[in-house]
Amino acid sequence: MRRFALVLATASFLAAAGAVLAQGTGPNGGLLGGSGTHQTELVVSPADVTVYLLENGKPHESKGASVRAVIQQGGKTATLDLADQDGKKLVAKLPAPLEKGAIVVVAGKDSHGDRFNTRYVIK
Repeated sequence: MRRFALVLATASFLAAAGAVLAQGTGPNGGLLGGSGTHQTELVVSPADVTVYLLENGKPHESKGASVRAVIQQGGKTATLDLADQDGKKLVAKLPAPLEKGAIVVVAGKDSHGDRFNTRYVIK
């Protein structure tokens, strides 16, 4: 009976973790993350990382935003400051292409001071 309870508790935990780590697809084809009214969309190319800000599911101006991406890959950590491009997106150059399983944490605040923090796992 105890073993069954342990298995059931473990299965419940893993199911809940899966829902938290689920990542949708954003309007620009990238990984969508976040909760509530503020979300971020992460688009990765071999050379750079692009973040789009969304508010209530709609594009949100990136001008005046302060955003960083922390990347963990292959036992190394890199921190990138993203720069605004045309008030529509934030971009930073990658030190190396991202591999499957890399973890990217996007954190910062928009021009109104609203904060966000989103964790992505590269597929």
